[in-house]
Amino acid sequence: MSHHSSSPAMPGVNLGGWLVLERWMTPSVFAGTDATNEYELSQTVDGQARIQQHRQTFIQEADIKWLAHAGVHLIRLPIGYWVLEDQPPYISAKPQLDWLMDMARQYDLQVLLDLHAAPGAQNASDHSGSGNTGSVQWYQRVNQQKTTQTLLDITGEYGEHPALWGIELLNEPLVTTRRERWRLWWWTHKTSRKLRSKLPPHVRIVASDCYQPAWWSGRVGSNTLDIHHYQCFSDADNQATSLTHHRQVLDQRSDEYRDYAQQQPLIIGEWSATLPPGIASDDTEYAHCQSQLAVPANVDAWFYWSYKTESLGAWNFRDCHAKGWFDNILSSR
Repeated sequence: MSHHSSSPAMPGVNLGGWLVLERWMTPSVFAGTDATNEYELSQTVDGQARIQQHRQTFIQEADIKWLAHAGVHLIRLPIGYWVLEDQPPYISAKPQLDWLMDMARQYDLQVLLDLHAAPGAQNASDHSGSGNTGSVQWYQRVNQQKTTQTLLDITGEYGEHPALWGIELLNEPLVTTRRERWRLWWWTHKTSRKLRSKLPPHVRIVASDCYQPAWWSGRVGSNTLDIHHYQCFSDADNQATSLTHHRQVLDQRSDEYRDYAQQQPLIIGEWSATLPPGIASDDTEYAHCQSQLAVPANVDAWFYWSYKTESLGAWNFRDCHAKGWFDNILSSR
């Protein structure tokens, strides 16, 4: 299946740190506790009250209205497997999810529901839904089955919602062996078929490239492939002190993305202007942002990480937007 997107990518943002907490994004919610993730915070004395308070205040109608007026078309919403019903110690976020979907419809935004935290944890990060961060137990069959059921439940609840753009099966699964890779592929294949039979044709099913796009491209059927593009985490990037290096990496990757886009639809589900500490400054990150925006990578959509954080800087889309970094890309509606 040849797929080529000649129209410009639809701009989007991630609503990170809202329904799946990340301590570095909203440290105030964790203040005075030893908790490092939502699982641990949920078990502290007033943790659940803090979480509920955060859910009601971090994203409000004013935020959705602002996004619509800023020219953003899409929202990628990280959710946990507890979103529809309590999974102790996690508490359901269904009222917030219902509210967000209806707000999106009201303001003419589309939503990609991204299963960011799965039963057993599909990666070793603090945002993958495990109490014991670092232990990936998602590959146990029972956890895979629970994940499929969660996705079917989400489909049953929101599949026909006019604001639904897509459902992402799993965020950044960690693959360490060939056996895991094929098990994940088989699970993706089976689960996609189940969801596809229940979803309207225009709603996308999105699969993560697991930071291995060359392997996954061409192996996700008619699904959309999600690539996460960061240039601030690898050792090679951290040792590079020039913008030229980052521009070269970007050019190389955009050539690769163009090739992948021939195989299936492509999105950049996460990216940021952030550069490694040795080179990061307002000027370099502005330049880095501009060069990324200027590259026609043949993707259907991109989603900045993230809409906002408690601190200012390149992880905070609203702050970057206020500095004019997106002026020539986003046309106000």
